[in-house]
Amino acid sequence: MSVDDLRALDVHARVARWALDEAPLPGRLVHQIAEWLYRENQFCRGTLTVLGRTIGPSCLDVPTLATVNTADKVAPLASIEPFLDALPTKDVSLIKNPGETALHCSTSEFLQDGPSIIAWLAAHP
Repeated sequence: MSVDDLRALDVHARVARWALDEAPLPGRLVHQIAEWLYRENQFCRGTLTVLGRTIGPSCLDVPTLATVNTADKVAPLASIEPFLDALPTKDVSLIKNPGETALHCSTSEFLQDGPSIIAWLAAHP
């Protein structure tokens, strides 16, 4: 999808290269992550059990900052809002970034959002 946009293609290639540098995960763990976190959405629904404890957004009573690429089809705004709404804290901030073509995250998003993220971190020591 980014082949006609040289800048987007360059960023996509860099992200792909970065992804190849990661250590491989055990197959069973990858399967559990896909099933429990993505297909069944257990953490967001508050039904994920880890070490005998059921966890979800209600366990996260901490100041929270989320950033979202509003053009992202992988993790769109509609997928993060229910999670943020379920947090018990009222100290929730959301940075909306128009994003880039065919990318889930990019350097330019970080550069654009960086000052806002740093300011939020400074306000939450």
